[in-house]
Amino acid sequence: MLNLNNIYNYYSTQIMWPNSYSKPQSHDTDDLKAVYKNMVKQNQKSPFYKFAFPYTTQAFAIGIKETAMNLESESKSLSRQGNETYEELTAVSDDENVVFASLSNPSYAENLPDTLSIKVDSLATGQTNVGAYLPADESSFPSGDYSFGIAVGKNRYTFNLNIHEGDTNQQIQRKLANSINTNNIGIHAGLHSNSVDGTNALILRSESVGHPSNDDLYFRFDESHLKNDITKALGVTNVETAPSNAEFYINDVFHTSISNRISLNHCVDLDLLSASDESVNISLIPDEEKISDKLDDFVYSYNQLVDISRKGIRPKGAARLFHDVTRIARHHQSELSTVGLVIDDNGYLNRTQTTDSAMIRKLFDENSSFRKDIKRVTQKMTLNPLNYIDKTIVTYPNTTGTYPNPYQPSKYSGLLFNDYA
Repeated sequence: MLNLNNIYNYYSTQIMWPNSYSKPQSHDTDDLKAVYKNMVKQNQKSPFYKFAFPYTTQAFAIGIKETAMNLESESKSLSRQGNETYEELTAVSDDENVVFASLSNPSYAENLPDTLSIKVDSLATGQTNVGAYLPADESSFPSGDYSFGIAVGKNRYTFNLNIHEGDTNQQIQRKLANSINTNNIGIHAGLHSNSVDGTNALILRSESVGHPSNDDLYFRFDESHLKNDITKALGVTNVETAPSNAEFYINDVFHTSISNRISLNHCVDLDLLSASDESVNISLIPDEEKISDKLDDFVYSYNQLVDISRKGIRPKGAARLFHDVTRIARHHQSELSTVGLVIDDNGYLNRTQTTDSAMIRKLFDENSSFRKDIKRVTQKMTLNPLNYIDKTIVTYPNTTGTYPNPYQPSKYSGLLFNDYA
């Protein structure tokens, strides 16, 4: 019985690169027909070979085919034809300390003006209460049981404290702050230290910002029904900052927001970070980072082919592979240098600088000689990776006929199914 598990396990463990770099290939009907016709045409003039085909040789041939397909795919993704890479946009702010911009939905970008002018008058703030500064290493409370009551919106919370003899003010403040933070009531508590006079104050901040819809404050204190309430002694009823909305202008039109993060047309997200007297310009430009990443992927696939050729287990075939791969880069050194790519003494490509998308687009244009060479060489490798293994000619083809040789393609198909005969 055919052992499919062995076939799958072999194929999945023999490929010599991380899964993240192995990308799915898709072809339309015309592409597949062209591949088939090229295989038939090639085998009409192909001799019949004899060669050893151990696992290492199979992995070598599979590696060539898969990496060549990846190289062609990366090259095609950087070409102009049928490609949206260069239409991908990103939002850029000319002062990210004031406004940070990000593109959340590019499909709606066409409905936005080419440039957005943002002037931030004030940020949305939450409520901040600052307690009294108490001597950190002294104790202002006799030992006993105390209560602390706070109302957040319509919810009321009561915290009970047990103060022991010798507990310092700092320990008491820290214990209450930890209790508030642990219960997640929508308020963050902390301590502020004054190193000059050695005092600490309890700080309470609302997690929400902007003006509340039903009140002026996010939290208040209710001490009327609590026994030994500690609120006044801590002095936290003092409101240092009241909640307020953000105020800003977009293209000279005034706006307010309860949040410092706003969305424009469900397309661009703006994070207001600070107020400024000057306007900040937001622009939509081609996403140079994504294009640069795609160029890195191309370089990676190219260098993978060089790796396979340098580490090949069949000296003659590996040398032929190395020659075919590096000849492309050496022949187009001047064009590659325009996008910051140089070839080293070992045949590898290296990036030496960042490049704008226009130069990358020109290099990989469908009509450029570099793009045509990549397509021609990778197609050759994909159709017949067995060309790069050492073999002995058994019979030459019948040049007077036009029929295909059935043995070569069937042996090639066996690269994937090698555990049965």
